[in-house]
Amino acid sequence: MKNLVFIILILLICSCTNRKGLKKDPEADGFFDINFEQALDNKQELSLSQMASDVEYVKLETDDDYMVRPVVRYFFTDSLIFISNNNEILKFSRDGKFLKKIGAPGKGPGEIDLIRCTSFLPDERLIAVQLNWKRELLFFSFDGELVKTEKFDGRIWNIMVLPGKKYIDYEVGGAGTEEYTFCLMDENRDTLSVVQNYGKWVSPPRTMSIMIGYPDFEPFYFARGIYHFKAMYNDTVYFEDSGRILPGYFIDMGKYRLPDELRPERLGPEQVQKFMDNSDNYCFPVVQETGNRIFLTGHSYGEQASKLILYDKSDHEGLLLTDSEGDAKGFINDWDGGPDFWPVGSVNDNQVFMPLTVMNLQKIIEKNKEKKRDVRYPVEQTQLEELVSGSEVTDNPILMIVTLKNSETR
Repeated sequence: MKNLVFIILILLICSCTNRKGLKKDPEADGFFDINFEQALDNKQELSLSQMASDVEYVKLETDDDYMVRPVVRYFFTDSLIFISNNNEILKFSRDGKFLKKIGAPGKGPGEIDLIRCTSFLPDERLIAVQLNWKRELLFFSFDGELVKTEKFDGRIWNIMVLPGKKYIDYEVGGAGTEEYTFCLMDENRDTLSVVQNYGKWVSPPRTMSIMIGYPDFEPFYFARGIYHFKAMYNDTVYFEDSGRILPGYFIDMGKYRLPDELRPERLGPEQVQKFMDNSDNYCFPVVQETGNRIFLTGHSYGEQASKLILYDKSDHEGLLLTDSEGDAKGFINDWDGGPDFWPVGSVNDNQVFMPLTVMNLQKIIEKNKEKKRDVRYPVEQTQLEELVSGSEVTDNPILMIVTLKNSETR
């Protein structure tokens, strides 16, 4: 990372903790703010039929040899589904039929000990897997062939492979001394651009350090053909363009932003109880994006319910989605009597998805029947009930895939 000092100059103005000089006119340069507190005051109940032009359920084939783990990542093409599954990649057809495993568990050459980060390169028909212990990247073809192995610096924590032989290193920020949160590199690992770390702190050397993991947090998402990314404690969302890291938008969390002095990594093991005692008061944002819509989830650091915000980029309005009683909900399912919907990821720029366990689906369908909730499509309701009743609670997830209407038709 030779050119780090040179690049810091470009950056930047775009951290969540130092925002002087940021342009705010979205018409001028595309940059905009999402005001989290303001959106929470703008409550609205939205039905699934208002947002969706189609809803489908894909049941993933089940066998003991290819069970989907609880915490995974999904990747889609027009005809395939790939699942990053702990120490292997599972490949399914678009209708849920199992096709093959990619990569073998193990610690030998070409084997996967544990997947730390998965990069999806559909134009090149490649999947790159960052290993946990060996500090290697394994590149597999969509057919499962190991194409190449690349070694990388052991100090790199999370590395994402981008199209055009570029790489992004994400530094989580647990030590307090990191100079940057994101570093964009070329194929020779020379630095092209960075996002400076404004959350550094100076503290006496510790015999122990602490790093809290948040399973709900995902630093990267793919939209409009490019990767977007944000750090855990930096609420600016960035993207890569022509070898530069640029700011896309800023999520102003207001009073819900965790103060730097309460970060568990900064407090250390001796004082982490301060974080635990205050965690219910703060949220961290996780975002997905399709077309003109941003789906923003405010995850509680503690035990509070998540806050689900739909942000429309065309009118720059954020809505807190609720039910008729004002409780936070996703899109109310008036389609087929199934679960209320909130996406965890995108299939493409027009479709989003949510994985569901059979057990949860059974409970939701029964509960909605008791409520006698009206549905627009009773035939689809019957099909969903038959799909679920014919499934075992131990089966692989069922993917609920929603095709969105154009935002103008909502």
